[in-house]
This record gives sequence, structure tokens and C-alpha cells, in this order.
Amino acid sequence: MCVHTCPPGYFGVRGLEVNRCTKCRSPSCESCFSRDFCMKCKDKFYLHKGQCFRQCPPSTAAQPGTRECQETCEPGPWSEWSTCTHEGRTCGCKWGLETRVREVAGAAKEEGAVCPALLETRRCRMRKHCPGGEHHTASKARTPPKRVPEAHR
Repeated sequence: MCVHTCPPGYFGVRGLEVNRCTKCRSPSCESCFSRDFCMKCKDKFYLHKGQCFRQCPPSTAAQPGTRECQETCEPGPWSEWSTCTHEGRTCGCKWGLETRVREVAGAAKEEGAVCPALLETRRCRMRKHCPGGEHHTASKARTPPKRVPEAHR
């Protein structure tokens, strides 16, 4: 009998002389590429690197909406917050931004690993005025210099 697709739990072996369905080795596998490489697991099982597991192995996490496990990142500690800046300047504006970063400590073994944020930015208050009293604002209101009476010179 010739079949176009194999039933769940089987994979197709096709060639000039052969056209048959072979059972997947793992009973928890719903669809396999070869006898030992699963592509989709049955309900209540998670797929990771061609194998089915009751739960995702350590250093992996189930992807949202799927039953596939993916490597996770292990981020290191956060750096100190950077200097508060606004448009590249460290003075002259009331509010600026500061950032901090962290590196991935345990390098993820495969590309596309699930990583938490590695960069954070927050609003900060600028700590000082620019030298000479300049302020980095859209309009610079200038007050005329005070005249010192000649008697006080």
C-alpha cells in the first residue's frame, strides 16, 4: 500500500525501491525526522534538540505558545550607572539619561537564546551647571550686565 503521509509517531522512508513509514523510537514523539530525532512531541512533553522531555532541561526555558525548550542566558551583574548626560553634555540641563549594562556570564550555547535585558536606561537629574553659567536650553534669556557707578570703581 502506498501512503503519501505517515501517521503520528512515524516518519517516512522513501527512495526508488522503498516507500514506507517507520515508527519513531520515542513513545513521547508525535512526529520525527528520523528514528531518533523528534520534531514534535506529544502533549505534556517539551522538545529540545530532537528529544522529548517532561520538563525543559536546566539552562533552558519553554518558548511562549510552543512546547519547545530554548537555551537561556545567564546575565552577570549590572555595571555602575553611567554619568548623567543630555545630548552628550554632562551639565546645563535639568534632566538627562544614565545607563548601565551587563554581560552574559554563562555564554548561551546556541544562537537565539532567551536573554533578559542587558541594557537599562533611566532618567536622572543633572548634577551641575555648565561653567560660565551657560544653560543648554532652547531659548537663552540674557540679562544686561549691571553697571557699576564710577564712584565704586
